[in-house]
Amino acid sequence: MKSITHRQAGPAGGLFLALLILTGCSKPEGDQNVTATPPKPAEAATQLQKAFVTANPEIKNTADTASAAMEAANYEQAIQSLQAIKARQNLTIEQGMAVYNSERSLEARLIAAMEAGDPNAKRAYEMLKKSRRN
Repeated sequence: MKSITHRQAGPAGGLFLALLILTGCSKPEGDQNVTATPPKPAEAATQLQKAFVTANPEIKNTADTASAAMEAANYEQAIQSLQAIKARQNLTIEQGMAVYNSERSLEARLIAAMEAGDPNAKRAYEMLKKSRRN
């Protein structure tokens, strides 16, 4: 399977993805890769592990770290690990979607935790927003 990088997709790829999300495209029956609502952290963690099961050991280890951090609510470690994965050049579409869904899940969890008064979640949410600007 040919992989693409976020740099190769360019602005048109990002625009296409944004349009798909905004138009509320329906997913095919049985497709677990794209969801209308963010997946639960355990689901996102499982998807992340499955997407990187055949990746080289270094990136697989980073994905496993991100997965474990998401399940343990270790927000900052999860963000750092996801950012390290995103910085890689040759992600497959499945891997890219797993990272995307993990970020969505993490963001939803952070917002809920912030609303509950968790100062760690607020700090991690700011870290996540900053990482998206870079």
